[in-house]
Amino acid sequence: MKRKKYILVAAIIILSVVFISFFFQQCKPDGSTLESRELRLSQSDNGIHIAAEIKIDEHIISGIIDANNKYGLAIFEPEDNNKYKLQTRFLRDNDEIITGHTVINGTGYDLFWYNQADLDYAQVTYTVQGKKLEPIKLDARENKILYYKAPSNDYSIEVTFYDTQGNRYE
Repeated sequence: MKRKKYILVAAIIILSVVFISFFFQQCKPDGSTLESRELRLSQSDNGIHIAAEIKIDEHIISGIIDANNKYGLAIFEPEDNNKYKLQTRFLRDNDEIITGHTVINGTGYDLFWYNQADLDYAQVTYTVQGKKLEPIKLDARENKILYYKAPSNDYSIEVTFYDTQGNRYE
């Protein structure tokens, strides 16, 4: 009789552990929503807020601000079942222009973001093999994260943002 009680208690404990593990696995932020992506980012840094987002070929690029007034970009790559995993993230001081590079589906993209009010546009100038290319003008209104396909594998880049009053930010 005692032996049956021990077996029953052991079975209940094992089932409880399995149920709790399954529950926490299901509650894990899967990156499918903005809130879920914020939770995933907050697991490594508390107080991260997503201020802007764009999609490039199903990858989500999030403009993030942390509790220490730093900001940056987080790149989420798609997984199965509309889930996203964090590919990379980087933070900079609040007065710096964010530039980054990512490869999505074999194509290189340069990313630009400047968390500043009243921006109008950004001017991007590439230099490839010592030759400056024609400047590219990108719309930076509404706190957009900007991106442009990289011109080659070896280049340098200059980015200048302009606000609606004509002020430059480099």
